Amino acid sequence: MPGKVNYLILEDAESDPKPDHIVSEKDFLSSLTSPAELRDVVIFVHGTDYTIGEVLDRHKHIKANLQQQGYAGELISFDWPSNGMPLLYLDDRHDAKMTAMILVKSGITLLAKQQGRGCILNVHAMAHSSGAYIIQESFNDSETTRSTAEVNWTLSQLILFGGDVSSDSLSVTRGESVYRHCNRLTNYYNPHDAVLAISNAKRAGFKNRVGRIGLPSDVPPKAVDVHCGDYYKAHGVNLEVRKGKPSHAWYFYSDVWWKDVYGTLMGNDDRNVIASRVLRDGKLFIQEV
Repeated sequence: MPGKVNYLILEDAESDPKPDHIVSEKDFLSSLTSPAELRDVVIFVHGTDYTIGEVLDRHKHIKANLQQQGYAGELISFDWPSNGMPLLYLDDRHDAKMTAMILVKSGITLLAKQQGRGCILNVHAMAHSSGAYIIQESFNDSETTRSTAEVNWTLSQLILFGGDVSSDSLSVTRGESVYRHCNRLTNYYNPHDAVLAISNAKRAGFKNRVGRIGLPSDVPPKAVDVHCGDYYKAHGVNLEVRKGKPSHAWYFYSDVWWKDVYGTLMGNDDRNVIASRVLRDGKLFIQEV
């Protein structure tokens, strides 16, 4: 059961979250908005089966890879209780709904208030696996929560990879709340993702996942699909994946994928001319550069 939200600030060299790392909401927000040069903040939402230590390790890994590409902003990781049982297999999804509501209250509401005051930060979100479900539910819930429904808040870039939500849930009608609150949604998918296979016995009755087959045909222009299957078969299978199933978690260990993510976050180039992509037969494919 999700509990009280704590805000923690750790130095890069620290490896173990402690009670004295907990700060107030005000101090946490101040740490993001006070540096005059800060323009970008990325919020990362992980999937299932993470310990607190693994969340911190993943946070450092993401930050190092973004900085290697040239990213100069901040990274926030949203840690939620994930005990190893994928959300979409649970008979009772109450905990997941509660988690999404907490993300609204502790993250999106803060963002909404700052943007309502003319905040200059570009806030982005990245979600892997069932983290995409948390993001999706939080966007839906935000429209029924007064503090966020009354404010015109927007994420700059929303990135899903290995997304464990149904593809058709992101159609132009069913995904309306998601599209209303982001400038662009980029979905990276791998048709060879074994974790998201509909043939998995645990997944009986669930629909094809967006991280395996891509977005549906009826999406708004702001939605972008990036096919990663060919690249995974040629290069991703050779990566040393230290956490998760290779076909599902290879993204974290690919320099080419991080280069593409950085190009997406910065938004300097059109989706069709990012150097790590090639357009073939009307589809965008990630490629070696």
